[in-house]
Amino acid sequence: MFKYLLIAALVPAILAQTPVRQCANGAGMPQTVDINGCTTSPCPIQNGAPIQAFAQGITSPVATNGLESYIVIRLAGLQIPFPMPDGLEDACAVGTAPGTCPVSAGQVFDYTLNHEGQPLSLTGVTVVVEVGLLADDGTVVGCLQFDAQIVG
Repeated sequence: MFKYLLIAALVPAILAQTPVRQCANGAGMPQTVDINGCTTSPCPIQNGAPIQAFAQGITSPVATNGLESYIVIRLAGLQIPFPMPDGLEDACAVGTAPGTCPVSAGQVFDYTLNHEGQPLSLTGVTVVVEVGLLADDGTVVGCLQFDAQIVG
């Protein structure tokens, strides 16, 4: 029985194109993830360049009318502010297929993030990036973390 549970736990990580891990909050992860075509860790992210991420197979633990996307960057235990650009925070309007919202508990959906890029004064460092979706009540619907090296 333990063998089957272990396999079930590893399947999302094995299917992911980009090496990602579960967030500390324990929220569910997508079945597959592709961030700028990255297949190694840390993922090289060009400073200020667009970021395209596609997460497939997110299962919502709750019913919600809306979904808010967020990004958190961590460096040496510090959290670096990274506000979502206007328009990208509403994942129902931008990022999910039309008709996805409202979301019901147990519903499976996909999410695409097309971030135009934002210059950071962190070139040459490796950071932990957390990307997630929040329900209207603040419940984390889905979350993942990955290591990124900011390159000039």
